[in-house]
Amino acid sequence: MGEEQNFLRFTCFVDRTDQDLLMTKSRTASCSELKSAREGYEQLRLAHVKSETVLPSCKFPADYMGVWYNTANYDSEVTINDTHMIEVTKPNQGKPETVYYVCDESKGTRYMVAKLGIGGCQVDYMCFDFVRRHHSVIRYRQGRLYPLGDFRSVCTWSSFDNNPRWKYQVLVSVNPVAINCPIRGMFFFEQSGQTRLTVRDGVTKFPFDPLLECTKRNQQLSICPDSPDTIKIDMNKCDTLDYRARNVNYKYEILDYKWRCIAWWSEDTNGQLYTYDPEDGFSKYRCWVYQRDEYGQISLSRSHKDSCGLWQTPHDDVTPENLNLKLVLKNAERQCN
Repeated sequence: MGEEQNFLRFTCFVDRTDQDLLMTKSRTASCSELKSAREGYEQLRLAHVKSETVLPSCKFPADYMGVWYNTANYDSEVTINDTHMIEVTKPNQGKPETVYYVCDESKGTRYMVAKLGIGGCQVDYMCFDFVRRHHSVIRYRQGRLYPLGDFRSVCTWSSFDNNPRWKYQVLVSVNPVAINCPIRGMFFFEQSGQTRLTVRDGVTKFPFDPLLECTKRNQQLSICPDSPDTIKIDMNKCDTLDYRARNVNYKYEILDYKWRCIAWWSEDTNGQLYTYDPEDGFSKYRCWVYQRDEYGQISLSRSHKDSCGLWQTPHDDVTPENLNLKLVLKNAERQCN
């Protein structure tokens, strides 16, 4: 602008939808000379400037410190220290988004924080209601945004979700520690749903011993005293017994799944369980809802992602909330087990 020629008074900019900090500028008002966000008359690289600073006035509990995975946002990592929460979200398209939460005032389980975004000048205030840390998870719920930092307004109970079937959201530790599972024993199971369990490590190679014959096979889930923190699943378990009532092929079984229990609690008359499987290609963390139907039968349902659905029950196999697997466990323990 400011040139004598009209065609030089205006310019055209081209940027990328997934990289808004990179753009090119044309020499004239025509955009035809711009080929992409990297090819043009002049290339610009922008950088966010954090313009607002809020000093902390309170501290988070000491056992909250660490790095957590936020199951409420897909692929979101939260780092918590004494006074700050830093959340980095990685969307499928675009650059990672960083949000800062500064502890401003606390009372009981409620913490009023100042929300600072890198790309804006406005400071918003919101309230977090935390449940005391339980194993490797932190349960919480967050309220609405407010422009002013008045604790009585921001952290009033009416600022939270008023859905009658609300549930706490969950932060899971990036480095979870296994604990004893709430279920113990050996079970045969039946499964239903969209994503069923299959033989992961391949069919057991036979014969190891040509004299051993297996005439009956089942799907077995076991949580045994030698590893009470691990759920073991064998999709091709040999159930044939010898004359001593022992499994004829017990030495040569190959486990298909190993899920480590990292947290469990009771909520809405049902039990919730979080498991960790580093070999799961979709999500390392899985949320289960379980319930004991009778003395020898337990029902479980698994969510499609890493958080349990609002309407999820142990007896569902497919719901609108992407619940994709249901297991019905039936007691299969024997004297020799």
